[in-house]
Amino acid sequence: MNKLRYVASVCALLLVFTANSFAQDDGTPVDLAKYTNRQMLPDFTAASCPDNPHGLTQIKGNLYRHTTGPGLAVHSGLVLITKEGAVVIDPAMTCTSGWLRDEIIKRFDVKVKYVIYTHAHADHISGSQIFKDDGAIVVAHKNAIEPIVGEKLPVPVPDRVFDKDMTITIGGEIVKLHRVAPSHSDSMIMVSFPGYKALQCTDVCENKSMPYNDFLDFYYDGWIETLDWVLQQDVDVIDIGHYTPATKEDERALRDYMVGLHQQVLDLVRQGQSWDQLYRNVQFSDETKKWIAYDQMHTLNILGMYRWVSNHRRGEW
Repeated sequence: MNKLRYVASVCALLLVFTANSFAQDDGTPVDLAKYTNRQMLPDFTAASCPDNPHGLTQIKGNLYRHTTGPGLAVHSGLVLITKEGAVVIDPAMTCTSGWLRDEIIKRFDVKVKYVIYTHAHADHISGSQIFKDDGAIVVAHKNAIEPIVGEKLPVPVPDRVFDKDMTITIGGEIVKLHRVAPSHSDSMIMVSFPGYKALQCTDVCENKSMPYNDFLDFYYDGWIETLDWVLQQDVDVIDIGHYTPATKEDERALRDYMVGLHQQVLDLVRQGQSWDQLYRNVQFSDETKKWIAYDQMHTLNILGMYRWVSNHRRGEW
């Protein structure tokens, strides 16, 4: 009887150990067979880039941030290191993803277990095939599949997708993926690391920097809803996918800027101003004029908001 109890105890311990020692997620598997022979464009990030700056720096504990690219072109994403493997967000470039894969193995002796797409834009998710070929699971919002396939992006179709929420448990750490609303893409998600009060809010969030260009692939209402959600989160560090990490105060300033720009453009359109008049009459605060890329982006921001306003009003008829 004692022997039986011993065996049962050992088995129970093994079950507990097994349940707690393997990475898990509650995403929905994708039937990848449908996409086996899909057409893909050439990878614009694949050319050798030995002089391209890149790095992997510690944020706190097991949480790191990878960067690739120079100056205003820098792209970034958070990286979680655990004994069961790493989680990488948005590799960004094929020509530096091999370095990142090897750096993680060299420094931490683990392979990448998960790659997360924040949204289906090639400038953030290129290079993910390097990790996929090495055994990683690719995760994204369900809406990411259509543009990846339709735009022939040279990246892996996600292995797992989700609708509203998804959780990855790995090495005693928790990673939460959340869909708020369409914002800087219909496939955009937020990725939080509760144990570190850190959030990946790529392209939707900014750090004293202008939103990109003329708001390509843009949903104004959802963008504001997403910023409202960010402001409710208990986070200290927000990686924005570019430049340097931000704070909630930076996102409050961005929200004020976006709402103010929308209202100005709407008011001027309602006054009957043509584009040639309108863009000259939009006003920017002295603080906003100090933001990164203001000179390059402020007129383009007006153009994008003008297009949104024009497409989302009926007028008198």
